[in-house]
Amino acid sequence: MEELQKQIGLLLAKEKLTAEEIAERLNKDIHDVMDALKEMLKMRLIVKEGTPPKYALAPHIRVALEEEPEKLLVHGIIEVESVDESLLKRSLEEIVEGLKKDFNVKKVAVSDIEQDKETGSYYGHIDVTVDFPNIESLFYFIFFYGPTVIEVLTTENLQIDPGDLQRAALLAAGMVQGYVSLISKLMTRKEIEEFNRDLLRRLYSK
Repeated sequence: MEELQKQIGLLLAKEKLTAEEIAERLNKDIHDVMDALKEMLKMRLIVKEGTPPKYALAPHIRVALEEEPEKLLVHGIIEVESVDESLLKRSLEEIVEGLKKDFNVKKVAVSDIEQDKETGSYYGHIDVTVDFPNIESLFYFIFFYGPTVIEVLTTENLQIDPGDLQRAALLAAGMVQGYVSLISKLMTRKEIEEFNRDLLRRLYSK
């Protein structure tokens, strides 16, 4: 229930929504959403307005959020390639939707689609600035959205919670192990040995 309330709060921080709209956005059962909304109303975290009723963050919660300083502001560029222009356009749109759903997006812009005349492939990129609540969410962004450029914009000293760091480390370890497992299945023993030697050369040549 608490996790669902957090997800609802993130949605309502951006706009007023009906219970049905919240359930659709979060892909949750409407009854679970209604139960969470009732609890949030009791705790005075949200208010209900208009007909049909729409839910919004309570004024004191909204003020507190507006006054809260940025935690971990990061700029990233996500590059996308496809052999089909319409497929690339749809992929870019879906990635933007995912970013807005998963994170507190401050700015986002999609580039024009260009074609490589030699290969025939189409290219585009997404320029996004995100305010991450913790380092775990930043790691999630890196692993699941694969940005090719990362720039930390936060200028103040960061205080990292040990629990956040632990979860981020576990996420990173799990993803790396997954990649290693996949590579091991796709490569022969000789190729793996050559890959490891090349990796060591790169590490120790720095």
